[in-house]
Amino acid sequence: MIRSLVRMSMMGGAVYLGFRYRYRLLNTALSNSILRKLFVKSSMNMPGVREKMVQGMFKPE
Repeated sequence: MIRSLVRMSMMGGAVYLGFRYRYRLLNTALSNSILRKLFVKSSMNMPGVREKMVQGMFKPE
């Protein structure tokens, strides 16, 4: 009982801190070139993201 309560509170704290410092964590992760390439490659595999990117790049003005 106590063990699960401690585990839940630790997980809640980690989620809270991750949400609070999400932009700092994202900037730190994307400053690494390998992680940045992996992020771009995985996001371009998502059809919705890829369509929006291609629309934005080739939109006539």
